[in-house]
Amino acid sequence: MEYLKDNTDIRKGKFLREQVYKKLKATILNGKLTPNTRLIEEKIASEIGTSRTPVREAIQKLEKEGLIKKLPKGGFAVSKITEGDIEDIFGIRSVLEGYAGYLATLRADEKDIKALEEIVKKEEECIALENISEIIQLNTEFHDKLYRTAKSERLYSIINDLRDYIYRFRRLIFSFEGMAEVSIKDHKDMIELMKLKKASQVESLIRKHITRGKNLIKKKLKKDPKIYRNN
Repeated sequence: MEYLKDNTDIRKGKFLREQVYKKLKATILNGKLTPNTRLIEEKIASEIGTSRTPVREAIQKLEKEGLIKKLPKGGFAVSKITEGDIEDIFGIRSVLEGYAGYLATLRADEKDIKALEEIVKKEEECIALENISEIIQLNTEFHDKLYRTAKSERLYSIINDLRDYIYRFRRLIFSFEGMAEVSIKDHKDMIELMKLKKASQVESLIRKHITRGKNLIKKKLKKDPKIYRNN
């Protein structure tokens, strides 16, 4: 198995360790390295053309973040997603993002609303082109802009700490047929409610939006024992 098929952007030098870490992390989050995939330091180092040291350091860092697990008989593998992970991440998201939407509604100006509408317009264009990867990226941009519009650096920072985990789940959600269209409709409804300054309704819609995603993830992962563990 090739771990880092596209390694042309990894350059030798002072920041090699960080580059290896970011590249390996990205391959896990975008699903190219699926749960339970065993990580072999020698092979990864060979693909990159470096020593095992930066690879080992990257793996150790990812283990602390919970994306990689240590195997009982030695070595490491990509972590499975557990039901506990799903409940924790989506529960926290529901509270934080709902509140961010509430604040954003009260604090948004015309420029903020226009920026959100521009993102939705691009999402609709990507639907027509069936460009799911770009839709996922734009979905991330929409939510990021929403957090920023709340104009609370502390809240933005806390939500941002969950970004990587959210992205991992978001890819699974958009694997369901029709979910891109449903998500875009939610975004449009959020914007319309924001224009009317209906903060509580925006908060409620965001929580519903997140709960729907959680239920889809649980449904999908229960059907796929390769990436789900119920403990």
